[in-house]
Amino acid sequence: MKLSHLAAAVATTCTLLATPALAQSLPIIGGVTSVTLTSAPALTGLGLGVGGLGSAIISPGSAGTPLAYFPVTGGSIDTVSFAGSIEHAGSGLSLSTAAVTLNLTNFVIDTVGGTLSGNAAVGSTALGVVPLFNLGSSGVAVAPFSLSLTSAAAGALTALFGVPDLTGFRIGDANTIPVTVVPEPATVLTMLAGLGLIGVMLRRRQAANQDRA
Repeated sequence: MKLSHLAAAVATTCTLLATPALAQSLPIIGGVTSVTLTSAPALTGLGLGVGGLGSAIISPGSAGTPLAYFPVTGGSIDTVSFAGSIEHAGSGLSLSTAAVTLNLTNFVIDTVGGTLSGNAAVGSTALGVVPLFNLGSSGVAVAPFSLSLTSAAAGALTALFGVPDLTGFRIGDANTIPVTVVPEPATVLTMLAGLGLIGVMLRRRQAANQDRA
């Protein structure tokens, strides 16, 4: 390659890197969300079994800590603020005893509100969409988001299974890797940092809540 051509290519690349990405909402077309179910021993101690539903995959993991994988099926994400929703239609988790089974499916992550909601059902009785988990910063690089039970979810567990109030109980740590349509070149670099920025947002929200307390 001639030096003039090389110089032109470098200049073009530098321009792309320096150009601010215009905000745009990109549709999500795939990906996966993984959850390390650190709560499995505690749930077993409460007499609750955990299972996968639909297209979810449950792996035994290591040291008795199961791993759950949920295919990302849709949603959208803003390329600058990373505000949006990440959908997981057709998969979920079940919590059960010998007498009762609670099915939680069709998870939706709200990156702005820092929540994960889903459809809840007991047997064939639908309970509607319930805010299931609050998202926080886990401090774990490979699974940067913590999942803690909301008061609504904890209340349902108490009513169905007679367990103590588990509001704020940490179910596990998660990582989500949504796949979007191919954005403009200057936007690719910002997308790579997207999940990290969401983690920063969650850490700032936690710090603000602690200051108010």
